[in-house]
Amino acid sequence: MTTDGTLEKSSSIANRGAIGSTFRDQPRGLVTLAGTELWERFSFYGLQVILAYYLYYSLVDGGLGLDVSVAVGIAGSYGGAVYIAQMVGAWVADRLVAPRTVVLYSAISIMLGHVVLALIPSTAGMGVGLLLIVIGTGGLKVNVTAMVGMLYANDDPKRDSGYSLYYMGISLGAFLGPLLTGALQSSAGFHIAFGAAAVGMLIGLVQYAVGYKHLPEATRTVPNPLPRSRRAAAAAVAVSVTLVIVAAAIGGILNLDNLGTVLTAIIVVASIAYFAMLLSSKKVDATEHRRVLAYIPVFLSSLLFWTLLFQLFTTLAVYMDTRVDLTIGSLTIPAATVITMEGLIATVIAPVYAVVWTRMGSRQPSPGTKIAVGIGLLAVAMAMFAAMAGTSGATNSVVLVLVAMLLFGAGEIAVVPSVLSATAQLAPASHKAGMTSLYFLTMAGGSTLAGLLAQKYSAATELTFFGTTAAASIVAAVVLYGAYRTLVARAL
Repeated sequence: MTTDGTLEKSSSIANRGAIGSTFRDQPRGLVTLAGTELWERFSFYGLQVILAYYLYYSLVDGGLGLDVSVAVGIAGSYGGAVYIAQMVGAWVADRLVAPRTVVLYSAISIMLGHVVLALIPSTAGMGVGLLLIVIGTGGLKVNVTAMVGMLYANDDPKRDSGYSLYYMGISLGAFLGPLLTGALQSSAGFHIAFGAAAVGMLIGLVQYAVGYKHLPEATRTVPNPLPRSRRAAAAAVAVSVTLVIVAAAIGGILNLDNLGTVLTAIIVVASIAYFAMLLSSKKVDATEHRRVLAYIPVFLSSLLFWTLLFQLFTTLAVYMDTRVDLTIGSLTIPAATVITMEGLIATVIAPVYAVVWTRMGSRQPSPGTKIAVGIGLLAVAMAMFAAMAGTSGATNSVVLVLVAMLLFGAGEIAVVPSVLSATAQLAPASHKAGMTSLYFLTMAGGSTLAGLLAQKYSAATELTFFGTTAAASIVAAVVLYGAYRTLVARAL
């Protein structure tokens, strides 16, 4: 799974045949930012693909020995927290601290998080390590992407080719990280794998520090500084929220068992608040009001899609480990590597989609149609897992699972660019950031719900679990597509 909010650029880039450009044609800062993102994605996905295993594997096998349902809940909540943190990181870089400084300290936080995971084999070490990574990823990911845009003028012909090279770095890191950590986890243990992720982020940090001076002047300033009169209030809110979380954890109100439920409630409240803000804003005219309403089925479709896709790191992580025969001849494939194939497939398919849509021109399907079809492909993959139910042990064919990964990858590339396109198209002129925040909330909610849904999975309930998931997804996609067509016809 390599898409993360930058894929919308890849489609337009492929349309223009920009892949042939080299770093020599680009601003020097691009090498710094693309390299930083490559190693951050290397470490992020390198951890995410083995996290559930670390949480539920026994102490003898190098894990923490948590209950499987707790483990997948934590894995899902971790992903949700990362996407929420990106919204906070964007705000900090916009109002308080210059973007390049935020990225520097965020990279340090990520590296330290992986170091803690590598050196402290305990639940406490896991908690501290994941917290540091969440904070760091929240500050780094969104702001590196923003700084790439600062390298170019709006009419710079090198802009699209620069984004192409940047996205290639993301894809490379997202593929190589899980490939290495999955192999290391199965051969040398979890903590060596975590150490590899830490080394990767250290490389990214060093090359960022070396290229720091080549970043554009705009990265050194705070775009919309918070007035001094409001800083004390902002600090008070931050401290209050922190104290509430700490008190809830100490008092047992917030614990590992209900973390996903609490985070889901927060995401629901935040989503309702964002929609209420957009629909009640005096800066949103009647036409834009209809567009915000039309975005509701897009929002829910995106939430459904991410809930299905993030099963890769929760339900399907357990499935690969316990229900799939991972041997092909004399070769045994690590479970994490099978999951990694989805990201590789998505990366390979993306240019194909771009060429097809370009040749179709105005005849290409609407964003709503692409989203519905993409969700349908993931639902078919879930139906494949349902069809393989009824066996016992690790006996299901890895070849069939790889076909399911193909469907996941094809669905991902159909959905993500279309959701991003619809998000931009339907956003009110005065609240584009607010609409983007809603998109991030679908990713946060999808990851968290994937963890909660995975808690219902077991080998004994496979047919019901996968069958119901597939059927419900198809029904929901059809209903949401109908709502999208109706509301968009009124809005555009």
